[in-house]
Amino acid sequence: MNTLRFDIVDHVLVIVHADVPPADDDWRRLILVRNANRQKIRGNLVVAPPRASINAAQRADVAAFTRETGIVIAVVTESALVRGVALAIGLLGVPVRGFAPLQLKSALDFLSVPSSRHAELLRTVEALRAQLAVIEKT
Repeated sequence: MNTLRFDIVDHVLVIVHADVPPADDDWRRLILVRNANRQKIRGNLVVAPPRASINAAQRADVAAFTRETGIVIAVVTESALVRGVALAIGLLGVPVRGFAPLQLKSALDFLSVPSSRHAELLRTVEALRAQLAVIEKT
C-alpha cells in the first residue's frame, strides 16, 4: 500500500501523504531517499491530510534529521490542530511552520523557493496527489 509519495525538486523534498498514517515500508523508502540526498535537501514541503499523522519513532527521526541538517519544514494541512502543534514547535526554535492548503505559496516562500519555481513545485504536489488518488482507487 502506498501511503505517501515524494519527489525532490531543487532543494526541496516534497512529501504528499494519503489520508492515513504512513506505512513502515513507505517511511523506510522515504528515509532512504532523504538520507541519500541529505547534502542537497534544504527544506521539506509536507502536504498532509488530517489523518496522516506520523508516529513517535517517525517524529523522532524527523527531529534528529532537522537538528543534524538544519532543514526547514513547511507542513500544509487542513488540520488546525496540526498547524497549532507546528507553531508551538516553531516557537521552541525548530524550523517548522504549519500552513492551510490555501497558503501553499506562503509555504514555498517559507522554504525560500524562488517565485519563479513555485509553478513547478505546485505541479509536483498535484502529480503526487494524483498518484495517491489512483492507488487509493485500485
